[in-house]
Amino acid sequence: MSMLRPLVWTGLSCGLLLLVGCRSNPSEAPTQGAAPQPVVDLVVTVPAIVVTARAGAVDGTDQNSDEFLWGKLTAFAVPVSGNQPSPVLFETWASDAQTFAENPVWPAADTPKVFQASVLRSMTTPHGALDVPCATPGNAASGGFPTSGTPTPCIAEEVKRNKPEFDYIVSNGLNTVAGLMVAFKKNFDVVMPDDALSVKGDWVPVETLLQWIPELRSVENIRVQYYTNTSESVEYAMVALHISSRQNTNWVWGTIEHQMNPGRCDDLGCYDTFGAVKSEVPPNRTVVNTQYGDCEKSEALEAMMATANLAPAWRNYCMKSTQVDYLAADGTPTALGNSVTERIVGNGSVVASSCIACHAYASFDETGQTNAAAIAMLPYNPTGVPIPAALEGSLKFDFSWGVLNAWRPPNH
Repeated sequence: MSMLRPLVWTGLSCGLLLLVGCRSNPSEAPTQGAAPQPVVDLVVTVPAIVVTARAGAVDGTDQNSDEFLWGKLTAFAVPVSGNQPSPVLFETWASDAQTFAENPVWPAADTPKVFQASVLRSMTTPHGALDVPCATPGNAASGGFPTSGTPTPCIAEEVKRNKPEFDYIVSNGLNTVAGLMVAFKKNFDVVMPDDALSVKGDWVPVETLLQWIPELRSVENIRVQYYTNTSESVEYAMVALHISSRQNTNWVWGTIEHQMNPGRCDDLGCYDTFGAVKSEVPPNRTVVNTQYGDCEKSEALEAMMATANLAPAWRNYCMKSTQVDYLAADGTPTALGNSVTERIVGNGSVVASSCIACHAYASFDETGQTNAAAIAMLPYNPTGVPIPAALEGSLKFDFSWGVLNAWRPPNH
């Protein structure tokens, strides 16, 4: 009878256990009639590939990163006008196009919403830069997203930076390639202010959303359950939102998804120690792109949202998790990714996504541009601590891939 015990795989978040039965002297076979040899169980633990990022410490506060980022969201999702649900505050911030311009100007509060092409999408596909703001996503099939219909199914992206971050970039001349070249010669250390904050949202036209999630039944119901706004006469619903705060040296990262997103907690699960009644939702290992139900809000978050006078639709958005470090306490790389932003739009693997590890490669060299080695890390889906060779000859841009949009003269 074989004495080799089975190999046990406990999942990406738990690692690999190899249980081996062996004799005290494995080179000798037992003789007939001899006393049975003792079997010793040797347990060899192979570290997990990644673990899901969890809430961690935030500098200058006793809040963990879950509570801290919910506080940021309830502050920037407040309506600009008390009697209108939209726009909300973050929509009045500067976009990448407005920040990384030849002559940047902080936008007026009534500036029309204009979406931009996804930088991640353009860097991870062979088609180069996109010239339409609402584009066919990189891997629609991964999330069951529709690929045909009227209007043509697409996802639009919006990056917004608050005034402290905008002012720092512009005042230091970091908005243009020429300015970055000067900064490189000075060996300028790019360090955004602690109150710098940026968000990246993914938006779907309401007609396409209804096609993607038929359970919503009507556009009117979408307007009740989602935060919506209009861009160039098209009504969009927000389905995902990344948040990054410079409160920590390595920033504080979090990702939000609408509770109806198919596969919202697939691969990594969903974890929220502050805002959700059910703080842990494990991934469904048997069905892909399933629904995970409501993310009922905690009393503390309900009170926070009520005080901020947030529209009721915001209660349908769920914190997937937050991230403050490259590694877990045992040295395993942490992962955090969004089922829309990374998987569908960026054509990446959620289980191999890490906000902090990806953004660590945002950098520029003597030409004022990001070198090929650092750009190559985007489709690589890096996790763990940065690989030094990819940043050789470069200066870091403090975790902001907006550097890719730095203005340069046409045809350069």
